[in-house]
Amino acid sequence: MTSTESTRDVRIARLRRARQADSETKATRTQGAIQDLLNAGQRVSFARVAREADVSTWFVYNTPAINTAIRTAMSDQAQYGREAAAMPRLERATPASLHTDLALAREEIQELKRERDALKRRVQLTLGAEIDSLAHTNLVRRIQDLERQNQALSRDFAEAHARAGRLTEQQEEADETIASLRLALRKAMRAVT
Repeated sequence: MTSTESTRDVRIARLRRARQADSETKATRTQGAIQDLLNAGQRVSFARVAREADVSTWFVYNTPAINTAIRTAMSDQAQYGREAAAMPRLERATPASLHTDLALAREEIQELKRERDALKRRVQLTLGAEIDSLAHTNLVRRIQDLERQNQALSRDFAEAHARAGRLTEQQEEADETIASLRLALRKAMRAVT
């Protein structure tokens, strides 16, 4: 295993741990939002829970424990006749925290692009030096090895591109969340005045 592969594996493991921690945090926050809505006598729905917990609707529908909890709460409300409350709750995520998340995502995208460019330059330099020193009989064998390495680097690039795409999607989701937070804040301010 080379140093580059080791560094990449460490980064991947770190990203997986961060993703898992983020999912656990979202699940805890969503369970709390469900309980808060029930305690306040507000109507529970998938969209409202997602908005109150500051998570995507995809998350509440596709996380089995959350989906079950929401359906149970909705059933309980239908059975016991709880009415929806008129006043919205204050949002938990602040625009500043969303901007910070967005800035971090952009920084990581830039870092991945720099890493990709550095790897390309390194491969070009290494290939040029090796071709100069190898005899013709070894060149055919070496070209085959380089083609395999090129395929591996292409896979790495595709993974980096996919990660950049996911980060861009997260950025867009954060932008949408900021917009909805601003709208909710305006509504809350109007309701207070």
